[in-house]
Amino acid sequence: MVDLNELKRKFPAKRRADDADRAPLHRKSTKAAVKAIAREYERKRAELTGGAPTLRRGPVFYGAVVLVLVLVGGLVLSASRNGIGLGKARIERKPLQAQKAMRALSVALGRYKFHVGAYPTTAEGLHVLAFRRPNEIRRLRRAHPGWDGPYVNHIVPDPWGNDYVYETRPEGGPPILYSKGPDGRAGTTDDVLPDQLAFEEPFRDTTWTNGWAPCELRGVVVAPDEETRRRVQDEMRRYDP
Repeated sequence: MVDLNELKRKFPAKRRADDADRAPLHRKSTKAAVKAIAREYERKRAELTGGAPTLRRGPVFYGAVVLVLVLVGGLVLSASRNGIGLGKARIERKPLQAQKAMRALSVALGRYKFHVGAYPTTAEGLHVLAFRRPNEIRRLRRAHPGWDGPYVNHIVPDPWGNDYVYETRPEGGPPILYSKGPDGRAGTTDDVLPDQLAFEEPFRDTTWTNGWAPCELRGVVVAPDEETRRRVQDEMRRYDP
């Protein structure tokens, strides 16, 4: 009697080549079919349950993207113009320029007082610090013999286009000097004020005078005797304007 199992072991069946080639294709088609069924299931489920609609990238989509980019760009430009930086805050230039002008004018007024003996009057204003015309200088020296300017190159409005406020104090002391600031109104919180010590700086450091004596000492002669003192005074009068 022939044992079939023994024969199968001795003579195993040969797999056909076309069956081996067909197996991978069969697996691929099966996977594709499963995916198609899954997509159809999700679509039907969305229809039945009211799921989120699929966003198609058409003209409306790209128009919305452009609109969002324009809005964001406008906000960034507005923030930069208002001095709001994304990192460090932008420093405003005009307040710094006004502070520098306050210091320059305060020191110039101190030098004027060093030579003349008093600050310019309110009527004279700041412009006497910058006199350059010979007729203006002669007239000013007749009124204030110690004047030795100009003390500044020129007087210009503040960075916001307004004139600086200048007034002398009836009780004496440093004059009133300030910029009205961005709002152009005097007495508000954005006014730019000078450092009061800057008015006295020319008296603390006199290296800028090249040996000139301050007004209160001008004309004082220290001599060993009266004859010498008179002789020196006579010589000094020759150089008085």
